[in-house]
Amino acid sequence: LGAWGGFASVFDKIPPTYIWRLEIDTTSKKTVHLDIARGARNCCAEHPLVHPNFNTRRAQNLYAVASNLNGDSTAPCGYVRLNVETGSTTPLDHLERNSGIDSYFFGTRYFAGEPLIVPKKDADLSNENEGYLLGMVNDVVADKSFLAIFDLERDIKLGPVAKIWMKSQVPFGLHGCFDSDQDESSSSFC
Repeated sequence: LGAWGGFASVFDKIPPTYIWRLEIDTTSKKTVHLDIARGARNCCAEHPLVHPNFNTRRAQNLYAVASNLNGDSTAPCGYVRLNVETGSTTPLDHLERNSGIDSYFFGTRYFAGEPLIVPKKDADLSNENEGYLLGMVNDVVADKSFLAIFDLERDIKLGPVAKIWMKSQVPFGLHGCFDSDQDESSSSFC
């Protein structure tokens, strides 16, 4: 991320960011596998996360803010769902689009921020699709930001189910967390 500094980023000098999978044998304390995660080939992405109920359990899907699906280093402008358990491991050429990834890109002049997953109310805790993916998106033409809300029970490629526009632009790089605002601690992820 340090390569993003300065007035204007020079994208051909910024290395692409991929989602990697690292497996460590806890007995021998040695790496047994290190490679780009299944289903994530040529997906330039950052800030990966899983449904909060799966932070300590095996998750089928991983979500991230993404730049593109062809392995090029560009600014983040969308969101992806990566199937990291059964996704493809087929090698792709540099700049070859990974069409197997469920993704949504907002288009030019939009910049997407780090996403957050919020479980649905009364959700089945064993179903990682019962939640919403939330992300702040900056529309530089309108000089305003909106909160994009994706329903995880639908394909990401269908786009957000809602956009909540802010009165002004939210500073890029905002990090957040969710708290149900209830006395019960089972829904708090902050």
